[in-house]
Formats: sequence, structure tokens, C-alpha cells
Amino acid sequence: MARLRDPVTRLFVSGPKCYASLLEDPLVEEWIGSYRCEKTRDGYLRYLLRICVESASSPGRLLELGPEEARGVVMRIVQGCLKEDKIVTARHIQAVAKSFFEFHDRVIKFKRVDRIKKIRKKIAYEVIPSKDQIYRMADAVKKKCLKRIRNRAVILCLFQSGARVGCLLNWLVSMVRDQLYPEIKIPVRLKITNAIDTKLSGYGLSYYYTFLQAEAAQALKEYLDMRMKLEGELRDDDYIFKPLHQALSQKERTNKNRILELVKSAAKRIGLDPRCVWTHTIRKSFRKVLNASSIDEDTKEALMGHRLPGSRDNYFDSHDLDEIARKYMQADFSASKKTEDLQKDLEAGKAEIERLRVDLALAHSGRRMLEEELAGQARTLAELKDEMRRLARDLKSLKES
Repeated sequence: MARLRDPVTRLFVSGPKCYASLLEDPLVEEWIGSYRCEKTRDGYLRYLLRICVESASSPGRLLELGPEEARGVVMRIVQGCLKEDKIVTARHIQAVAKSFFEFHDRVIKFKRVDRIKKIRKKIAYEVIPSKDQIYRMADAVKKKCLKRIRNRAVILCLFQSGARVGCLLNWLVSMVRDQLYPEIKIPVRLKITNAIDTKLSGYGLSYYYTFLQAEAAQALKEYLDMRMKLEGELRDDDYIFKPLHQALSQKERTNKNRILELVKSAAKRIGLDPRCVWTHTIRKSFRKVLNASSIDEDTKEALMGHRLPGSRDNYFDSHDLDEIARKYMQADFSASKKTEDLQKDLEAGKAEIERLRVDLALAHSGRRMLEEELAGQARTLAELKDEMRRLARDLKSLKES
């Protein structure tokens, strides 16, 4: 059967999800409702569906199994994934099964030998872009267009805020409007809550603050100016980063995969291997700049959106926003070089000019010496010619006599 298209946009109309029937079960609906991240909900439902299909059991029947029997069912599926070298899928199936059982106060215990070690493959070949490379990536699209303005805003906001890509896509216009208009207020202050970054709940944090310096703030303002020119006045509850072509999109905000493609494309344009660069490496670039500054470790961790270990969290004043902002500004995220670097470049330039001046003087001196030598040789040659003429006349006179 052919898929239906929207008569206006001509895009394919979304059909029902493969796990739609699972959501009719109250056991599944209550469990998945405890997760707020859309991507997590979608992934967990797909893995639960796979468990139900391969075990030929309903969610309710799974919960009726004893601990060992439930473990055996799940591990048979896990072993099948491992044989296909699908290690991540196997780990997720274990995690989903454990989550589903524990939510309903059922026991499922995996033995020590059942645990699947996490293999960090990416860390071996990842490239963390330098500050210079980040700005080259931001300017990778040369043509002046909406795509260039959007890409520059995305990359610089990721870099100067250190935000996760999922967090960035949840930014609302209301978070920055008063700080960008009528004049930009530096640093732009961003309060990241659980609703914006769902990973905070895993750290036991309700919110944290991060900021933007001048370059990212200016790029973001240019992007919003362009959007307002095309779309009119923006609502406070509008997502900042939306698909480029709103008329052809059914989504309210840009997809994570589109941001990933954007970053990889920019990396490729400046000569980096796109396989080694992704959105999270820009977050690591943010941390590199923090590490190069004089900011204390507790503030660095707070700006990353991490919970401080032990009692250190109790003694960190997360409410003193002015102090955190002042410390953040100690980090140099700017494209321009520091005064010390400029002074060094100036001194090096002066030394180079002096060297060239000496070389030029030597060249002029050598030229004069060469000219004098050539003039002397010319005079000698003229004298020889005169002497040869004289000898020729004398010889002719002798022959005639």
C-alpha cells in the first residue's frame, strides 16, 4: 500500500508507531510516563516491544515470571544481539528490562557474568576542535544566506555555552529576548532547567546556569533578526532553533540529527575528518577553554551542568549568579587574540621588518659594488679595444713600407 502524502507540503504523512499497541497497556503507559525525554521514550518502547515479540509474551506476562525465568528470557535475547556484534543494543535491552521490572516492584537480577562492559570506541579517534577550528567551522559556509547565519549561531552557541545538543534545541525565545534586545547584554545568562536539559535529573540537579559571550550572542541575534524578518514577531514560547524551511516542515524545532550533520559538514569543510567530530566534541572544546582559564574547579563543573561531589555541592553558592558570570568571563572564548599574544606578534613583526631592512641594505650595497666593478671592466675593455686598433694601424704601416 502506497504511503499517503500531505496535500500541502507533499511530505509523507507519519503513520502509527510500531509500538502503538503497547501504549494501550496501562502497565506500559504508567512506566514510560516516568521518562520525559522523547528520544528515551521512543527507544525504550522499541526495546520493550522487541523483548515482548522475541519472548512471545505480553508485558503483563513478563511481570508474572520469576526472577530467574525473567533473567533467562532477557539473556537469550541479549545473547542473540551479542552474536550479531550489537553490543549497545544488548546493553539497552538489559537496561529496559530492569527498568520495567523495577518500576512495577518486580525482581530481575542479572549475574555478574551477564554484565556487558561498555566499550568506548569513539574516545580512541575523536578530535576535539581548537578554538580557531571552531570559528573556522562557524564560517564554513561562505555564501551569505540563512543557512550560514543559522549554522554560525548553532556552532558558537554550542561552543560558548557548553550545552548538550538536546538542551540547545529546547532553548526558547523568552530565555534570551530581554538580553539581546534592544542591546546585547554580555554575558547572556541562560538558566538551564530539567525541562530544558532532561539529563539534569540524572545528576540530581534542578537547574544550572551557563552563558554566552559576545560572538555567540551577536550570531544568535543575527539569526533571530533573520527569523523575524521572514516570520514576523516571535512568541516567547517559540523554539529558537527551528527547521530552515518552515513551510516544508511539520516539526516545531530542529532535529538532533540535523545538528549532527551540520557539525560534521562544517568539520569536513575545514579539513577535519567528519567521522572524528560530532556535537559532543564541541562540548569538550568548551571544557578545554575552561581548563585553560583561572576558573576554580567547582565553578568549571557547575558551568558544565555537573553535580559537585560530596559536601562540595553544599558549599558552592549556585545562587550568586553575578559571581558565576564574572568567573565565566575569565575564560577566553573570543575569536580575537589576547593582548599578550598581540604584543608578541607585534614584536615578531618588528623584528622581521628589521631583518628585511638589513637584507635590503646589503642588497643595495652589493648592487653598488657590482655596478662599480662592471664600470671598471667596461673601461678596461675600452682601453683594450683602443690598443688593438693602434696595433692594427702600426701593422698596416709596416706592411706598406
